[in-house]
Amino acid sequence: MDKRTKLWRRLQMARVFKARMILYAAYGYCIIREDGSYYEHPHWFELAKDRWAQVYKTTGTPCSCWICKGEEYDRKVYKKETLRIIKESED
Repeated sequence: MDKRTKLWRRLQMARVFKARMILYAAYGYCIIREDGSYYEHPHWFELAKDRWAQVYKTTGTPCSCWICKGEEYDRKVYKKETLRIIKESED
């Protein structure tokens, strides 16, 4: 019997969503309410209740623009850059 049922997928979705919200809360995202008040260091549960955070339940990035995607990691470029730095330090 395969253990990856609909319940398992929902539990994994909730686990990943909670981990993302804890990460966002740890890096100090503040909540600005509609009335102008804001929380400086919110609990992850406060972040999860806001409307903008609901998109993170199903995906890691809200859209595919360059701001939301973040920096992409390219292993080949990283290796070339590391080798260049090593060669410069040896000279």
